[in-house]
Amino acid sequence: MKVFRLFLLSLCVVLLPVTASAQEDWADEVVVRGRAAVGPALWRVSDDDSQVIIIGVLPVFPKKQVWKTTRIENALRGANGLITPPDNSTGPGDVWSLMRNKGLPGGGRLKDALPGDLYARYEATARRAGVSTRDFAKDKPVWAGARLRREVLQKYGLSENEPLTTIRRLARTAGVSSRAAGRYDSGPLFKAVNAMSEEASEACLRYTLDDIDFDMDRAPRAAQAWSVGDIATLRSLYQGSVLMKCLSGPPTATATLNRSITDSVSAVSEALNKPGKTVAVLPLGQLLRKGGVLEKLRAKGYRVSAPEN
Repeated sequence: MKVFRLFLLSLCVVLLPVTASAQEDWADEVVVRGRAAVGPALWRVSDDDSQVIIIGVLPVFPKKQVWKTTRIENALRGANGLITPPDNSTGPGDVWSLMRNKGLPGGGRLKDALPGDLYARYEATARRAGVSTRDFAKDKPVWAGARLRREVLQKYGLSENEPLTTIRRLARTAGVSSRAAGRYDSGPLFKAVNAMSEEASEACLRYTLDDIDFDMDRAPRAAQAWSVGDIATLRSLYQGSVLMKCLSGPPTATATLNRSITDSVSAVSEALNKPGKTVAVLPLGQLLRKGGVLEKLRAKGYRVSAPEN
């Protein structure tokens, strides 16, 4: 069962951070610079006597990254609640379907199934990261990429759960309850993956390798910029998840991305109906992109304040 769980986690890293595309189309009005060493940037959405303080987070974050929590502790003090990113649920049938379909047809080997240049890049990325691909030798390309990325994240000390886990802990210490902005069934996304053509699976592996290269080269620098509220630098480094391109054809993926933004806007709007303040943690790409959370909140008539210098 532990193997099933690890495999499922590796897939979720690929499919569920539906925050951005390879090159973000940033909202023009969001141009801010933070001072060094003051802490993460905070956006404030206000309506009369209500306020939601929003923290944008990265897709992956170094476990050992040092950052000051004072700003967030102050924001949580006396807050009505903590809104966290949309969550997902996966049933036993989804896990069984994934495990049953992850291998290449006829017990084939990845080396023989991939174009020579793609397999060479796959092996080069694994060698550079110091990760063995032996256990993935008979996986379909999409699964091999997902599992390789999971190993790289672990080896490089990168977490898809931080800094959210730390912020949740701070909320518990402050006596603030938390709830997800939405909850989705992962089954349709997993079915879309299982239905991928050979060409689509290979394309997904290429996107995953791009993401791995980014994680190894720029993720620590992006996290450092995040930790001091330097949004200008962060935008120049930020990549988000290129992996949703894997499912860019089926309407399932687009619907999931749109729903995650809509649900996040709804959660913030609902919080603004109650006097006082609420804290929200949302994916940075969802916040800053054109047509993203901040733009939609402005369109609803709320006051949105950019992080102070």
